[in-house]
Amino acid sequence: MLLFGIIQPMFRNSDRSMKIKLDKKQISWGIAIFLTFAASILFFMLVFNSSRVAAFFKTLIGVMSAVLIGIVICFILAPILNGIERKFLIPRYLKKGIDPLREDNLKYRRRMRKISLILSELVLVLAIVVLFVIIIPQLISSIKDIIDNFSTYISNAMRTINSAFDEYIAPFLSSPDEAEEMLTDASTEITNFINQRILPNISVIIVRVSESAVQVVKGIFNFIIGIVVSFYLLYNKETMAGQFKKVAYALFNENRANAVVEECRFIGHTFIGFLSGKLLDSLVIGLICAACTKLMRIPYYVLFSTIVGVTNIVPFFGPYIGAIFGSALLVFIDPLSSLIFLIFVIILQQVDGNVIGPKILGSSTGLSSFWVIFAILFFGGLFGIAGWVIGVPLFAVIYSWVRRWTNHRLSRKNLSNRTEDYEYAHHLENGEIVKINDPRAGDQAIDWIIYESDIADEVTNQNTREKSDE
Repeated sequence: MLLFGIIQPMFRNSDRSMKIKLDKKQISWGIAIFLTFAASILFFMLVFNSSRVAAFFKTLIGVMSAVLIGIVICFILAPILNGIERKFLIPRYLKKGIDPLREDNLKYRRRMRKISLILSELVLVLAIVVLFVIIIPQLISSIKDIIDNFSTYISNAMRTINSAFDEYIAPFLSSPDEAEEMLTDASTEITNFINQRILPNISVIIVRVSESAVQVVKGIFNFIIGIVVSFYLLYNKETMAGQFKKVAYALFNENRANAVVEECRFIGHTFIGFLSGKLLDSLVIGLICAACTKLMRIPYYVLFSTIVGVTNIVPFFGPYIGAIFGSALLVFIDPLSSLIFLIFVIILQQVDGNVIGPKILGSSTGLSSFWVIFAILFFGGLFGIAGWVIGVPLFAVIYSWVRRWTNHRLSRKNLSNRTEDYEYAHHLENGEIVKINDPRAGDQAIDWIIYESDIADEVTNQNTREKSDE
């Protein structure tokens, strides 16, 4: 017992001495090391198992497609719902002496939300009804008519090509036999292509068409579920936003939580502004195209105007895809109408890009043309057609993050945030931007300046000579 009484305090003291107190810096370093290690493993998996990762995300998107469609519908209908509430319902309640935005007026706020939500969904349903009752039957009729008369259109096109060949190409050939031989070879190549490539693969084509039909049915089902999802999202959007803010303020400190909430507001504003604005812009372009092509007596104007309006949803490339595809179809029907249609759509897209689009979209993305092309190609390659549509607003968000992070880092180094200050920068010296025309830039920069000034002098002399000649 005496020995136990001596040893027991020793163990107690050793336990106290073995306790390690970790400060906040050690915890932060531990978390940073763990996240770095986890990110390295994730990067390794992405690089060496890219096909599996892509298949996983493709499966995930397929499973969540109905929810994603609902979110997109929510982004599109949110401006309509907000407009109905702010411009019509809230003023009517205020005239009656009721403020529905007050916390104790929950009953009136819910009633207002139900009315605005029903009206917003009716707008969507009305658009779908117009699509299926008016536009789609005309599209089906036009496509059926084109298929029924396709042989006639081919004959007319070949006749036009032959006459153009005889008038513009044959006079430059050495003999009529050479012209006939060229036409025969072209006809043989077309026949061989049909017999060797299309007819043997007709069963594969039928299977692909059947798979596409199944995908269309699944898409319609997901769209219906998406409408239901959007209904709940729009009805509870303040509650869901409140839940997210609650989690953000619980996880982060005040400044970081405010930054996270502000970034989510920016993401929502960017996606809502772009998607709703682009759909409205495409609708306007489709209606203008339909009215003008009808006046110009373009055959199947509803079909080709729909093609132009739908492809206009894809930024930058979409309008040209619609113009080329529509004019290519019209070549077989009426070559002159095809040329008129192509010229008209190009002019219409110039008007849209410089007048209509900026009025509707405003500065919803803030991206230059190069970054728009980059976003479409990159995200289109990853996600297909969906990437063409959401790629631009998604890249706009990433671009904004990088820009703000860069400006923050420059501000901490007391450097300028203006891009113009770096356009003719040669190097940085003691925290100061050295321009190309600065003597400290060196001989290479001076040679560049002399080269540029020589070009400017040559242009000035050329303009002077032209004026003197006049």
